[in-house]
Amino acid sequence: MNMVLVDQEQVLVIRKALPAVTKVWLQEVLGVSETTWRSLRDGRPIRQSTYNRLLARLETTRDGPPPRRSSHSPL
Repeated sequence: MNMVLVDQEQVLVIRKALPAVTKVWLQEVLGVSETTWRSLRDGRPIRQSTYNRLLARLETTRDGPPPRRSSHSPL
């Protein structure tokens, strides 16, 4: 299994893409779990495939604002 260690400066850039660091936003914006986020934040390696997916999702957030979550579904 290939692992990658993400530079803390890049973790800060990734964090800026999140409206809030919550389970929902981590999954919706970056496609990662809270466990993966803790690994990134704490300087531990993550799987290369997870990192590739995160970068792809991050690139799409740069194309526009992240989706807005609503507690109520539109009628």
